Amino acid sequence: MIKENTPDSLLNNENITEQASSGNEKVRHDIRESFAKFEFDAEFSIWGLDSETNVYTLFIHDFPIKHQSNIRKTLVHFAEHRSAKHTNAIAFVLKRYLEGHSELCLQGLLNFKANCPERSVNEYCARFRVFFKKMEYLGFKLPEKFINEINSWVIKGNDKGIPVLTQDPVSGPFSTLEFRAIKSGLDYKYAEGVLSDREYSIVQIFAATMRRPTNLKQLKVKDFAASSKALITKQPIYLLNIPRAKGTGRKFRSQFKPYAVIESIGLVLTQHIAKSLKQLSIDIGRKLTLDESKELPIFFDGSVTENLKSLAPNEALDFLKSEIPHMSGRNLTKELVKAVRKLHIISERTGELLYVDGYRFRYTGGTRAAESGAGLVTISELLDHLDTQNAGIYIANSPEIGLKISQIMNNPMTRYANAFQGKIVLDEDEANEETPGATRIPCREKGCDVGSCGSSAFCTDYAPVACYLCTKFRPWRDAPHHLVLEWLLEERERLSNKHCDFKVVSINDSAILAATQVIKQCEEEKQNV
Repeated sequence: MIKENTPDSLLNNENITEQASSGNEKVRHDIRESFAKFEFDAEFSIWGLDSETNVYTLFIHDFPIKHQSNIRKTLVHFAEHRSAKHTNAIAFVLKRYLEGHSELCLQGLLNFKANCPERSVNEYCARFRVFFKKMEYLGFKLPEKFINEINSWVIKGNDKGIPVLTQDPVSGPFSTLEFRAIKSGLDYKYAEGVLSDREYSIVQIFAATMRRPTNLKQLKVKDFAASSKALITKQPIYLLNIPRAKGTGRKFRSQFKPYAVIESIGLVLTQHIAKSLKQLSIDIGRKLTLDESKELPIFFDGSVTENLKSLAPNEALDFLKSEIPHMSGRNLTKELVKAVRKLHIISERTGELLYVDGYRFRYTGGTRAAESGAGLVTISELLDHLDTQNAGIYIANSPEIGLKISQIMNNPMTRYANAFQGKIVLDEDEANEETPGATRIPCREKGCDVGSCGSSAFCTDYAPVACYLCTKFRPWRDAPHHLVLEWLLEERERLSNKHCDFKVVSINDSAILAATQVIKQCEEEKQNV
């Protein structure tokens, strides 16, 4: 059983009347078990309902005395049968009501609705009504006019998918150029040692699985495995058994859905897990047992180390099996953001560092699936939706996406994007000083040479298209880069006139952007001479 450990200082600050039975130990009044299997005392003013959520209930004392007990009992019902976050959201709207009135009356309802933020009024009213209808259902008496007014409310459902439908440049799906920059930047920075195994794995798992932070934070080591090789590719298949987190009545790690990831991600994740287990064993001064290793979260923070140090070996396994050692979704997202910032990607739509959160990868996955012609059922399956009603936003928006890249190419913000990541050199001689015998990069379609390769490694990428996107590319300052750009644009126009699929038409857009940036940088360097 998981116990709630509420700091005494928090309880004392609220000046509640819980008295000590002996010493400093608090009297236990009404012990309950939350939906997440956390014990809490219903008479205390702080309820620890899961590893992330504390619900503060001192506000109940501001309601009329005749209703206080029934309100507390109803909130306890939510804590026992619904998620901690849902219970906390209910407590939040009850506090909002008290800002306008303490009595349960018509004037209080009018004040409550008037004080709700315009964009949240339906959401707040829906939660408020759910609470008091449940209170009535449980047999607790409420003023007749008060409950009749609540029942008469017409509450509009929340608008769904606005960031996706509007292709919001901050909160919506990544553009094709942005997503490519993330994927290529990850590989470059990981190869250079800028990103750790952990950072690389976090970003790749968000991008590959399209899961919410609350799903991925629940992953344990035992959820990851390499299965037998695929029949066609003969490559090993790496599987993540991802917990399903959303849905009424769904408890912590009670349901799972397998998801396959490619070998490059699987190999790095294997390294991350091995290093984490080794370092944790060093930090706690003993080797973890096999069962303990399996129960360890794939991504954990320093609190796990401190807890394991303080626990007896026979207590460690129960601790690791619980929700407590898992990071919060918020902290996992912070690590995601920090890792992507190391890529220094400038959005061509905003001219600023790319804004990242866990949901943008999810929106991007659904959008890319719609672009490829996937239907409602397929998209719902990919995103692990409970039904197909939310997948419609991706299908509805897909016809508009084909115009997007063309608009970007005419956008003056494109000069801020960092598609080109190489370094301008004066000429071939300067390139050879850096890398003796540097390979010359031609553009055979235009019969010219445009730069040198800054690496002596063997490369099979298509030159010069791939070169303009490579960190090792050393374009010559006076080379005819405009001919490369001209050729790329001609090829794009040719594919567009043939009515090719959007993905085919846009395949070289990142290279077009990079060539444009090279031309601009070369012009600026000439002016500075």
